[in-house]
Amino acid sequence: MKYPCSLIKDLLPLYHDGVCSEESNKIIENHLSECSSCKDYYNFLCETDEIFTAPQNAELEMKKAASFRSIKRKLRKKQILVVVLAFAIFAAASFSIVGFLKKSEQVISYENNISVSMADNSLIGRLQGNQANYFKIKQVEVKNNGQMDTYLFFYMSGTKWDDLITNDDIFSEYVLCSADKGAENIDRVFYYIGDYTGIESMDIGNLQKIIDNSILLWRK
Repeated sequence: MKYPCSLIKDLLPLYHDGVCSEESNKIIENHLSECSSCKDYYNFLCETDEIFTAPQNAELEMKKAASFRSIKRKLRKKQILVVVLAFAIFAAASFSIVGFLKKSEQVISYENNISVSMADNSLIGRLQGNQANYFKIKQVEVKNNGQMDTYLFFYMSGTKWDDLITNDDIFSEYVLCSADKGAENIDRVFYYIGDYTGIESMDIGNLQKIIDNSILLWRK
């Protein structure tokens, strides 16, 4: 039985989509093998499908690419945020440590870094590799071999921060006893980092224990 082309053309979209019955498929295929017009129409349907499928796939790929770019931007923002946050934490920790070190007062130990000399009738202490922020100074009069001598005991303290940032090429000088305060009357200068309680009233026996634990830096 021969079917009209108009009917076959109405069925071709269904045949193209694969929804025709097996019997209808045979009828259409037999007709296409004999009718060049319907065959051309079917080929046109296939070409049209390819034309419209390509942009859809391209759009899908563009959406995927846009999605990947969006993910990369988010990751980059997160990475920048992590770096900024790490820097902020590092800066805060650094400021805290520096602040702590600047407030950490410590007695400066004698390590051949302290000297005393007389200059312009004043006793001058010279410190190497650090900065002194505080001085403990005591003058003690003691009877020694039948005569009165005047001893000066002192120590200096600084911060751990100054100790870290000051190198051995740096020297700082401090007046231990000025000329108008009787520097010419000082007989000896000792560096002592122990207890100064009652040192002014000690007798020569107790004071000798202090002297034994001190560093003699200058004598007249």
